[in-house]
Amino acid sequence: MTRKKVIRIVLWVFVIGLIAAFSSIYYVFNMPRRNLAKENAVYSLEAKQLISDFKKDEASSNAKYLDKAIAVTGEIKSIRTLDNHSMVFSLEDSMEGVSCTVDSADVVVYSSKLSAVKIGSKAAFKGRCSGMLMDIQVINCVPE
Repeated sequence: MTRKKVIRIVLWVFVIGLIAAFSSIYYVFNMPRRNLAKENAVYSLEAKQLISDFKKDEASSNAKYLDKAIAVTGEIKSIRTLDNHSMVFSLEDSMEGVSCTVDSADVVVYSSKLSAVKIGSKAAFKGRCSGMLMDIQVINCVPE
């Protein structure tokens, strides 16, 4: 093979690699978000029951609830607004309870329902369980 052919082949492989990389990055950043408002909850339970399940056996609770749409009801202990305008509602216990995170786009959509939620009141959220750190994380929540 001549030197020009080798350079041409290397350039084509490089260009195809760049196209594949940029296509992958574009897909990851623009893929559709899971719409939990339209999904039916796989499990509907009280926050106390969810906490109890995770404290008894975290591994089996992860297998049961992880990445599934769940509806959680409980007493609001704290409400926080994050820097990105998302809101976090802590149910039953501020430290070891259930943290329901409402994304900033959903805060705008459900602003009237969320403004009615006060500390000490009961509230229900539907979201995706992402496991337990110090508290149980339920993300992409929408108020019910």
